[in-house]
Amino acid sequence: MEIQITGLDHQGRGIGRINNKIIFIPNTIPGEIVDIKIINEKKKYMEGIVTNFIKNSSERISNLCPYYPKCGGCQLLHLPYQKQLQYKEDKIKNIFNRYNLGNVQINNIVGSPSKFNYRNKATFHCHNNTLGYYEDNSQKFIKIDNCLLLNSKINDVINQLHTIGDSIIVRTNNEEVTYDTNKKIMHTIGEYKFLVSINSFFQINDYVTPLLYGKVKDYLKEENCNLVLDLYCGTGTIGIFVSDIAKKVIGIEINKNAVEDAITNSKINNINNIEFICGDAGIEAKKLHIHPDSIIIDPPRAGLNKDTIETIFRFKPKSIVYVSCDPMTLVRDLNILKEQYDIIEVTPFDMFPNTYHVETVSLLKIK
Repeated sequence: MEIQITGLDHQGRGIGRINNKIIFIPNTIPGEIVDIKIINEKKKYMEGIVTNFIKNSSERISNLCPYYPKCGGCQLLHLPYQKQLQYKEDKIKNIFNRYNLGNVQINNIVGSPSKFNYRNKATFHCHNNTLGYYEDNSQKFIKIDNCLLLNSKINDVINQLHTIGDSIIVRTNNEEVTYDTNKKIMHTIGEYKFLVSINSFFQINDYVTPLLYGKVKDYLKEENCNLVLDLYCGTGTIGIFVSDIAKKVIGIEINKNAVEDAITNSKINNINNIEFICGDAGIEAKKLHIHPDSIIIDPPRAGLNKDTIETIFRFKPKSIVYVSCDPMTLVRDLNILKEQYDIIEVTPFDMFPNTYHVETVSLLKIK
């Protein structure tokens, strides 16, 4: 069945139509004409795969990775990097327009200084004592010898690692590699050092992370902060990074190992004006009798819960800096927060080159 690709969806899939019904086709570019096979049909849409390229885009990049596009790790590897950035910037604008936030200023996306070998952490599946990934939307195992997204230090050891478990996490700091769940590894962001447990959350792109944290700090500098509340603080990275422009920082994180790392990191960096609380961000913040000037929120993909939003409205900080890895939950939350806050601007960051994912930093100020 022959169709023409007319656009890209929010997962980087090509968009076509069959009898006015939308169909999503991975690994395609607007303007291309392809033969496709329908692999899934729902009431409102279909999904398909390319069986033959009839007309290729002149922009198409091919043969970079032997596992693409079967492996689910990348979705945009066939696009030039500048086109990937434009796609992600347009994606944010389209989502904001669709959800009644079209008047918000969306800044130009900040690209990654390196589009390959940027990931400092990987989770591999294990099969017959070999490491690999699963095919997209499948449990079919693909043995991986070299992944273009991974730090070269991780690629160097893929075929040397042996495990009897179902999966293994590997992390590097550009010098050493570890997969020992009991070991911690030291990362550097700017002038700060962070000791991180292998299972603790830590940004995976060492090139973009300092740029993103720098934007957070720039936003906070405008407020002359006495007290900053850092919700979902993880291993304390952002709170420590901005501690030099605030008199006091309080971080809250539900992961016990991450909180232990955060306390250690504050000592390593000789930061004396920061403290950490272990527990659910919204619930623990409710117990505090404080008046933060600014609140940093960096929630998981699910976004903010009811307790956190209620706490923010009760504290009424002068500003909020919202770091998000999911634009859909971001716009949902912003549409609630805009009752009391003006959304000043949003800056996208390409934390995950060659994938459809995009990170954002939003600045909100109280009305």
